[in-house]
Amino acid sequence: MQSQDKKGKLYIIGIGPGDQELLTLKALKALKESEYIIGHNRYIKLIEGIETDAKKISKGMGKEIERTNMAFELAKNNTVSLISGGDPAIYGLLGLVIELIMKNNNDIDYEVIPGISAFSVANIRLGCPISNDFAVISLSDLLIPWEVIKKRIKHAVSGDFVISIYNPSSRGRVNRLKEAIDVLKEYRLDCWVGIVKNATRSNEEHIICRCRDLDKYIDFVDMSTILIVGNSETKYNDMLITPRGYKL
Repeated sequence: MQSQDKKGKLYIIGIGPGDQELLTLKALKALKESEYIIGHNRYIKLIEGIETDAKKISKGMGKEIERTNMAFELAKNNTVSLISGGDPAIYGLLGLVIELIMKNNNDIDYEVIPGISAFSVANIRLGCPISNDFAVISLSDLLIPWEVIKKRIKHAVSGDFVISIYNPSSRGRVNRLKEAIDVLKEYRLDCWVGIVKNATRSNEEHIICRCRDLDKYIDFVDMSTILIVGNSETKYNDMLITPRGYKL
Protein backbone atom coordinates (compact mmCIF):
# COMPACT_ATOMS: atom_id res chain seq x y z
CA MET A 1 0.00 0.00 0.00
CA GLN A 2 1.34 3.43 -0.97
CA SER A 3 2.24 5.94 1.70
CA GLN A 4 -0.09 8.94 1.91
CA ASP A 5 3.04 11.12 2.01
CA LYS A 6 4.32 9.88 -1.32
CA LYS A 7 4.93 12.74 -3.76
CA GLY A 8 5.05 12.21 -7.48
CA LYS A 9 6.86 13.81 -10.38
CA LEU A 10 6.10 14.39 -14.04
CA TYR A 11 8.77 14.17 -16.74
CA ILE A 12 7.98 15.61 -20.17
CA ILE A 13 10.41 13.76 -22.41
CA GLY A 14 11.49 14.10 -26.01
CA ILE A 15 12.36 10.63 -27.28
CA GLY A 16 14.01 11.84 -30.49
CA PRO A 17 13.25 10.80 -34.06
CA GLY A 18 13.05 7.05 -33.50
CA ASP A 19 16.50 5.54 -33.04
CA GLN A 20 16.85 4.60 -29.36
CA GLU A 21 20.59 5.30 -29.51
CA LEU A 22 19.69 8.99 -29.98
CA LEU A 23 17.70 9.04 -26.74
CA THR A 24 19.56 11.17 -24.18
CA LEU A 25 21.01 9.49 -21.09
CA LYS A 26 18.82 11.68 -18.90
CA ALA A 27 15.68 10.64 -20.82
CA LEU A 28 16.62 6.98 -20.56
CA LYS A 29 17.16 7.30 -16.80
CA ALA A 30 13.78 8.99 -16.32
CA LEU A 31 11.96 6.35 -18.37
CA LYS A 32 13.53 3.57 -16.33
CA GLU A 33 12.56 5.29 -13.07
CA SER A 34 8.97 5.90 -14.14
CA GLU A 35 5.98 4.01 -12.83
CA TYR A 36 3.85 5.15 -15.78
CA ILE A 37 4.78 6.13 -19.33
CA ILE A 38 2.09 7.92 -21.34
CA GLY A 39 2.22 8.75 -25.04
CA HIS A 40 0.81 8.45 -28.53
CA ASN A 41 0.61 4.87 -29.81
CA ARG A 42 3.45 5.47 -32.26
CA TYR A 43 5.82 6.86 -29.62
CA ILE A 44 5.08 4.10 -27.13
CA LYS A 45 6.05 1.63 -29.86
CA LEU A 46 9.37 3.43 -30.44
CA ILE A 47 10.49 2.80 -26.84
CA GLU A 48 9.39 -0.83 -26.68
CA GLY A 49 12.96 -2.13 -26.32
CA ILE A 50 13.73 -0.10 -23.19
CA GLU A 51 13.80 -2.16 -20.00
CA THR A 52 11.35 -0.64 -17.55
CA ASP A 53 8.71 -1.81 -15.11
CA ALA A 54 6.52 1.17 -15.96
CA LYS A 55 2.93 0.66 -17.02
CA LYS A 56 2.61 2.04 -20.57
CA ILE A 57 -0.54 3.92 -21.53
CA SER A 58 -1.04 4.78 -25.19
CA LYS A 59 -3.72 6.82 -26.92
CA GLY A 60 -4.26 7.94 -30.50
CA MET A 61 -4.18 11.28 -32.29
CA GLY A 62 -6.53 13.92 -30.94
CA LYS A 63 -6.24 12.74 -27.33
CA GLU A 64 -3.47 15.13 -26.30
CA ILE A 65 -5.48 16.95 -23.61
CA GLU A 66 -6.74 13.65 -22.23
CA ARG A 67 -3.19 12.23 -22.10
CA THR A 68 -1.84 15.32 -20.39
CA ASN A 69 -4.59 15.48 -17.76
CA MET A 70 -4.08 11.78 -17.06
CA ALA A 71 -0.36 12.42 -16.58
CA PHE A 72 -1.12 15.26 -14.14
CA GLU A 73 -3.43 13.06 -12.10
CA LEU A 74 -1.04 10.11 -11.94
CA ALA A 75 1.94 12.35 -11.18
CA LYS A 76 0.37 13.49 -7.91
CA ASN A 77 1.62 10.27 -6.29
CA ASN A 78 3.72 8.54 -8.96
CA THR A 79 6.70 9.13 -11.22
CA VAL A 80 5.25 9.63 -14.69
CA SER A 81 6.84 10.18 -18.10
CA LEU A 82 4.77 11.96 -20.75
CA ILE A 83 6.59 11.34 -24.02
CA SER A 84 6.75 13.24 -27.31
CA GLY A 85 8.57 12.38 -30.50
CA GLY A 86 11.57 14.58 -31.27
CA ASP A 87 11.64 17.46 -28.79
CA PRO A 88 8.57 18.09 -26.60
CA ALA A 89 8.80 21.86 -27.20
CA ILE A 90 8.72 21.55 -31.02
CA TYR A 91 5.25 20.41 -32.13
CA GLY A 92 5.18 18.33 -28.95
CA LEU A 93 3.21 18.36 -25.72
CA LEU A 94 5.21 20.84 -23.66
CA GLY A 95 3.21 23.85 -24.82
CA LEU A 96 -0.03 22.15 -23.80
CA VAL A 97 1.45 21.12 -20.44
CA ILE A 98 2.46 24.73 -19.68
CA GLU A 99 -0.93 26.08 -20.82
CA LEU A 100 -2.80 23.69 -18.53
CA ILE A 101 -0.49 24.42 -15.59
CA MET A 102 -1.11 28.16 -16.04
CA LYS A 103 -4.85 27.74 -16.52
CA ASN A 104 -5.36 25.53 -13.48
CA ASN A 105 -2.67 27.05 -11.23
CA ASN A 106 -1.20 23.57 -11.00
CA ASP A 107 1.77 23.24 -8.66
CA ILE A 108 2.85 19.87 -10.03
CA ASP A 109 6.53 18.94 -9.78
CA TYR A 110 7.71 18.56 -13.37
CA GLU A 111 10.91 18.44 -15.39
CA VAL A 112 11.40 18.80 -19.13
CA ILE A 113 13.96 16.60 -20.87
CA PRO A 114 14.60 17.80 -24.44
CA GLY A 115 15.13 15.48 -27.37
CA ILE A 116 16.70 15.53 -30.83
CA SER A 117 14.32 16.94 -33.44
CA ALA A 118 13.66 15.15 -36.71
CA PHE A 119 14.80 18.16 -38.75
CA SER A 120 18.26 17.93 -37.15
CA VAL A 121 18.64 14.35 -38.36
CA ALA A 122 17.09 15.09 -41.76
CA ASN A 123 19.57 17.94 -42.19
CA ILE A 124 22.67 15.80 -41.72
CA ARG A 125 21.27 13.01 -43.89
CA LEU A 126 21.14 15.49 -46.77
CA GLY A 127 24.52 17.15 -46.11
CA CYS A 128 23.94 20.44 -44.32
CA PRO A 129 21.26 22.61 -45.98
CA ILE A 130 20.44 24.07 -42.55
CA SER A 131 23.63 25.84 -41.51
CA ASN A 132 22.36 29.35 -40.94
CA ASP A 133 18.99 31.04 -40.35
CA PHE A 134 16.01 28.84 -41.11
CA ALA A 135 12.27 28.47 -40.49
CA VAL A 136 10.29 25.45 -39.34
CA ILE A 137 6.67 25.19 -40.52
CA SER A 138 4.08 22.46 -40.03
CA LEU A 139 1.47 21.89 -42.74
CA SER A 140 -0.99 20.39 -40.26
CA ASP A 141 -4.06 22.59 -40.09
CA LEU A 142 -5.71 20.71 -37.20
CA LEU A 143 -4.88 23.56 -34.79
CA ILE A 144 -3.75 26.39 -37.12
CA PRO A 145 -5.93 27.78 -39.95
CA TRP A 146 -4.59 26.85 -43.38
CA GLU A 147 -4.55 30.47 -44.58
CA VAL A 148 -2.23 31.33 -41.68
CA ILE A 149 0.10 28.46 -42.64
CA LYS A 150 0.18 29.59 -46.28
CA LYS A 151 1.00 33.13 -45.17
CA ARG A 152 3.89 31.85 -43.07
CA ILE A 153 5.25 29.84 -46.00
CA LYS A 154 5.12 32.92 -48.23
CA HIS A 155 6.96 35.07 -45.68
CA ALA A 156 9.60 32.41 -45.06
CA VAL A 157 10.19 31.94 -48.78
CA SER A 158 10.27 35.67 -49.55
CA GLY A 159 12.73 36.12 -46.66
CA ASP A 160 15.03 33.57 -48.31
CA PHE A 161 15.00 31.26 -45.30
CA VAL A 162 15.84 27.60 -45.64
CA ILE A 163 12.56 25.94 -44.60
CA SER A 164 12.04 22.68 -42.75
CA ILE A 165 8.50 21.40 -43.33
CA TYR A 166 6.85 19.10 -40.79
CA ASN A 167 3.65 17.06 -41.17
CA PRO A 168 3.65 17.59 -44.94
CA SER A 169 0.95 15.10 -45.88
CA SER A 170 -1.56 12.59 -44.57
CA ARG A 171 -4.42 10.67 -46.14
CA GLY A 172 -6.77 13.54 -45.42
CA ARG A 173 -4.42 16.41 -46.31
CA VAL A 174 -2.76 15.61 -49.64
CA ASN A 175 -4.17 18.79 -51.17
CA ARG A 176 -2.43 20.89 -48.54
CA LEU A 177 0.96 19.65 -49.71
CA LYS A 178 0.03 20.44 -53.32
CA GLU A 179 -0.96 23.97 -52.32
CA ALA A 180 2.28 24.44 -50.35
CA ILE A 181 4.32 23.26 -53.34
CA ASP A 182 2.52 25.80 -55.55
CA VAL A 183 3.53 28.57 -53.13
CA LEU A 184 7.14 27.38 -53.09
CA LYS A 185 7.26 27.26 -56.89
CA GLU A 186 6.15 30.89 -57.10
CA TYR A 187 9.36 31.96 -55.42
CA ARG A 188 11.85 29.10 -55.70
CA LEU A 189 11.18 27.05 -58.81
CA ASP A 190 14.83 25.99 -59.20
CA CYS A 191 15.89 25.67 -55.56
CA TRP A 192 17.01 22.32 -54.15
CA VAL A 193 14.73 20.33 -51.85
CA GLY A 194 15.64 17.37 -49.66
CA ILE A 195 13.00 14.81 -48.66
CA VAL A 196 13.78 12.52 -45.72
CA LYS A 197 11.33 9.78 -44.74
CA ASN A 198 11.48 7.72 -41.53
CA ALA A 199 14.66 9.42 -40.32
CA THR A 200 16.88 7.08 -38.21
CA ARG A 201 14.50 4.14 -38.61
CA SER A 202 15.22 0.92 -40.48
CA ASN A 203 13.18 1.97 -43.52
CA GLU A 204 14.76 5.42 -43.87
CA GLU A 205 14.79 6.89 -47.39
CA HIS A 206 15.76 10.24 -48.82
CA ILE A 207 15.40 12.07 -52.14
CA ILE A 208 16.98 15.29 -53.41
CA CYS A 209 15.30 17.16 -56.26
CA ARG A 210 14.58 20.61 -57.64
CA CYS A 211 11.49 22.40 -56.33
CA ARG A 212 9.95 22.27 -59.81
CA ASP A 213 9.97 18.46 -59.60
CA LEU A 214 8.39 18.12 -56.16
CA ASP A 215 5.00 17.11 -57.57
CA LYS A 216 6.52 13.80 -58.68
CA TYR A 217 7.07 12.79 -55.05
CA ILE A 218 3.71 13.71 -53.51
CA ASP A 219 2.76 10.04 -53.13
CA PHE A 220 6.10 9.33 -51.43
CA VAL A 221 5.58 11.95 -48.73
CA ASP A 222 3.69 11.15 -45.51
CA MET A 223 3.54 12.23 -41.85
CA SER A 224 6.90 10.57 -41.16
CA THR A 225 8.60 12.76 -43.77
CA ILE A 226 10.55 16.01 -43.39
CA LEU A 227 11.08 18.36 -46.34
CA ILE A 228 14.00 20.77 -46.25
CA VAL A 229 13.63 23.51 -48.84
CA GLY A 230 16.89 25.21 -49.71
CA ASN A 231 17.28 28.95 -50.24
CA SER A 232 18.93 30.93 -53.02
CA GLU A 233 22.41 29.94 -51.78
CA THR A 234 21.84 26.20 -51.28
CA LYS A 235 24.02 24.04 -53.53
CA TYR A 236 24.04 20.39 -54.48
CA ASN A 237 26.97 18.14 -55.39
CA ASP A 238 26.19 14.69 -53.99
CA MET A 239 25.12 16.55 -50.81
CA LEU A 240 23.09 19.67 -50.08
CA ILE A 241 24.94 22.55 -48.46
CA THR A 242 23.96 26.12 -47.66
CA PRO A 243 27.30 27.90 -47.20
CA ARG A 244 27.71 29.93 -44.00
CA GLY A 245 29.85 32.52 -45.76
CA TYR A 246 33.40 31.45 -44.90
CA LYS A 247 36.02 32.69 -47.33
CA LEU A 248 37.42 29.42 -48.68
